[in-house]
Amino acid sequence: MRRLLILACLYLCMLPARAQEQALYISPDNALGIKAANLFSEIRFIPLETTAASYFNNMADFLITPDRLIFTDNASNSILVFDKQGKFLHKFKKKKYKLGPLQYDNAKNAVFFTSTNKNYTIPLPKVQQMTQTPGNRDFSRYKNHELMYLDEKENYRIEKLPVPYYALNDLYYMNGRYLLQNNRYNKYVKDTVLYHLDIMSGNEKVIAYFPFLNVPRLPTDFDDVDVNIDRTLNDTTVYIQKNYDNTVYRLVNDSLTPAYRFVFPAANTMPADFYTTAFRNNIDFTSYKSKYGKAVKSFFNIIDLPGVLFFGTNDNSWGYKRYVFSKNSASLYDLSKTTSDSSTCYLPTSIFMKISNYDTGYVYTSISGSDLLKEKAAILARYKDGPPPFLKQLLDTITRFSNPVIIQLKINPAAK
Repeated sequence: MRRLLILACLYLCMLPARAQEQALYISPDNALGIKAANLFSEIRFIPLETTAASYFNNMADFLITPDRLIFTDNASNSILVFDKQGKFLHKFKKKKYKLGPLQYDNAKNAVFFTSTNKNYTIPLPKVQQMTQTPGNRDFSRYKNHELMYLDEKENYRIEKLPVPYYALNDLYYMNGRYLLQNNRYNKYVKDTVLYHLDIMSGNEKVIAYFPFLNVPRLPTDFDDVDVNIDRTLNDTTVYIQKNYDNTVYRLVNDSLTPAYRFVFPAANTMPADFYTTAFRNNIDFTSYKSKYGKAVKSFFNIIDLPGVLFFGTNDNSWGYKRYVFSKNSASLYDLSKTTSDSSTCYLPTSIFMKISNYDTGYVYTSISGSDLLKEKAAILARYKDGPPPFLKQLLDTITRFSNPVIIQLKINPAAK
């Protein structure tokens, strides 16, 4: 009972902030299809230059900057930089350390990235212990934090940043500080209440969000409760969503406010007692979750533009979907049901499922050379008088060994 009272108090403390959120009433199972022309008004192909130095075939991350397209390649463990016309500019290869995700720092015109020493595999309980008792450990043995500057005068200089004691946790770099994610019970911390998200400036905790009871045999001990963070075009702003919380929050510097609250049918919503049940074991916990397999667990790839909101979801059975919500008509569209047409050169529907990057007015996706060649005959068959010159040139020159083709799509301002 005491645990339930504490949880209730924590919930009540968060209620006032929820008054500002914009409620979106949607049913994922009833999401519509949409014609590409109703969503996009222009298409542009950016074939990435393919040379011995620039070739890559295992894209791990893709970052858009005002004048660069930047990728990480798992196969070569490299960062590759192209301009927005597709010209290859630079390659950075990291030895001994495996590269992590990329983030752009607009103020510094630099790419932040982490890398993890391949010689160390540290389980989460050990990470928790090391974080709580760091002593004099040099954490750069395990992980690096670095900036790659993009200004021509900097010549892609790499700056090594200090590696804080909490570097082994999941981190997000934001405007010179770190968002530290704590996703489960930690027996090495004696506090009864911990937080899923801490903002750290150096070794100082600035503020914390999303409280949870730090006691065993609660959901956070059976299943990692992750905080999903999506970048925006502003250094000081990100979107945040906690597993099983249908609210997407906007974090601006230290201020966290609700942005969107998704109101789903009961079948897509985890019941409230999930958060207050002290499960006896993993069998009971798994059995409970299996009853609500369609409950939305997480949101990702949030792209918030003036007329539309793109987002992806995972449900409790790890089902995967991507949607776009029209703010003009309050309609939800399933991107897997998009009908390709001349506005998107009759490309396969699969490209819409990969929209994950954007800049002002545009979203970006990609297609591999081999996949484009598989579609070549079907695309050409749709054009009675031949394809547009830019498409013909691309289809005539692409090979299965070419680098991916980046596709830039302009959002139709009248999208409904």
